[in-house]
Amino acid sequence: MKWLAPLFLISTFAIASCGVDCPIDGLNGDYSGADLTGCSLPSLDHANADFSGADLSGVNLSSADLLNPDFSGATLAGTDFTSADIDNGDFTGADLENANFTSASLNTPDFTNADLTGVTWTGATLNNPDCTGATGADLSGATVNNGIDC
Repeated sequence: MKWLAPLFLISTFAIASCGVDCPIDGLNGDYSGADLTGCSLPSLDHANADFSGADLSGVNLSSADLLNPDFSGATLAGTDFTSADIDNGDFTGADLENANFTSASLNTPDFTNADLTGVTWTGATLNNPDCTGATGADLSGATVNNGIDC
């Protein structure tokens, strides 16, 4: 019975932080199609998370450490990725309008057919990005190494 109190506190905190069950650190989380607007997830540490088709508008993912995240078809308008470390991120067809990648590090991100209008890239490093068919791709302010159509 003593274990119920800590479990209740963790669940309450997760729900209170954004009104839904927000992602927590871990592996293989499935958040596809979820409405995560309002979540604050600074320093999230997650591998293989599926955010495909999810709405993460305005979510704080600053300083997140994400390995193989799937953001394909997701709405990431105004999302804050400041100082995030993202490896093999799939942003195919995502709406990243006015997202903030200031000082972020992205290794092999796929922005194929994504909307990159108004994205802030100041001090960001992109290694091997693919921007094929992306709209609004103005990567000024970023260091781009070996990009495709970027």
